[in-house]
Amino acid sequence: MGLQTLNPMKQFTVALPAVSFFLCSCMSPMTPLSTVTKTDWPKFMPNLEADLSESAVAAEMPVDINIEAPPSSVASQLAQWSGVWSGWAGQGRSVDVKLIVEKITASEVTMVVVRAMAGASLLTQRLTARFEGGELRGVLTSGTSVTYRMRNLETVELCWRGSNGAWMAGVMSKSEGATNKSIERIATELIENGKAISLEMVLFKPSGNGPFPTLMFNHGSTGWGNDASLFKATWTSPALARFFNERGWLIAFPQRRGRGKSDGLYDEGMELDRSAYSARPEVSLPGVDRALDDMDEAVAWLKTRPEVDRGRMIIGGQSRGGILSVAFSGARPAEFRGVINFVGGWMGEGAQASEAVNTKTFQRGAPFGRPTLWLHADNDPFYSLRHSRKNFDAFIAAGGVGSFHIVPIGAAQDGHHIVSVPSLWRTTVERYLADLNL
Repeated sequence: MGLQTLNPMKQFTVALPAVSFFLCSCMSPMTPLSTVTKTDWPKFMPNLEADLSESAVAAEMPVDINIEAPPSSVASQLAQWSGVWSGWAGQGRSVDVKLIVEKITASEVTMVVVRAMAGASLLTQRLTARFEGGELRGVLTSGTSVTYRMRNLETVELCWRGSNGAWMAGVMSKSEGATNKSIERIATELIENGKAISLEMVLFKPSGNGPFPTLMFNHGSTGWGNDASLFKATWTSPALARFFNERGWLIAFPQRRGRGKSDGLYDEGMELDRSAYSARPEVSLPGVDRALDDMDEAVAWLKTRPEVDRGRMIIGGQSRGGILSVAFSGARPAEFRGVINFVGGWMGEGAQASEAVNTKTFQRGAPFGRPTLWLHADNDPFYSLRHSRKNFDAFIAAGGVGSFHIVPIGAAQDGHHIVSVPSLWRTTVERYLADLNL
């Protein structure tokens, strides 16, 4: 397929839902690129994870792509952009996007942008762009500005703005998602308003028939809980799935009640008006128990699957998923061989009761009695290393067993999203699995 020049903004407004999360017409008209000094990124960007899109149509690669290795004269931090970035944008991850950085020189970048979504023609356009203020910026022939910034070595964020004020945001990754992905429905014993609840489960399977050693990996929260449009995004980590699939592991991502495509109300410690997560322990802590009930259903379902080796299961999670995994292991110590906690915590430490809530919840994991792995990093906007280390020490003092690892990151990296960068923790996790004889 050759390169085409289409009108992307016409496609934006026709194909995407009329919501204010990823696409809206509340922005002021676009300023000419040459006068832009700072991009007005949506505040929710740190809560988005690189993942596969849920678009019904794929952003297919053009056949005439020619990626050139950056010359030695190009700074290493710029050379890292070279290659193919794939991911999603739009409400419900409904837009499939690609950025192909073909050529980088000291003065400009040649790149191809591809965007596909249901009800619109494929957009594929090659353009010249440049680096400004740490961002890669260009303009489509329609006048749409396209801006990208690198969150870490494997993740790039995007924000497109059109001359009519419409905009779209999303996330891409260099790590290709595992291809053997399936989405299942879990019938549960949970009842809400007289109706049976089913949960969404996303599986990434390695090659072969199994049974496979299995990791059940639990998602986190949605930042501060003040944007309900984030609740319905199914959370997985293709980078994490690829890491485990390549080692012969099945990885399962359950979506708790009200998250992703799961039934029920998302109510993990919300204020009564549902405006945000509550900072009051008497409201927040019951949300932990609610989440653990959902995880109970997910584990019971996994144990019925013939491709799951029930004798070689571990549990893990990121952020709220990390602290839940530790707590769940203490409640069900016979179910798992190990626990991997990525930057875990229930309530951001900015809340007055965060230490009491987080410490108390982590201590619930102490009865597990076997080694757990805690992975943390600096520059975490929710949990400082001091706070996380204090939680770990309390867990150990309560009888827990584990090791606390500080993952080294760059000064500009967000420490709360290390799960999407396997190169940062590969050796540590491989050593942990080997010590467990898995």
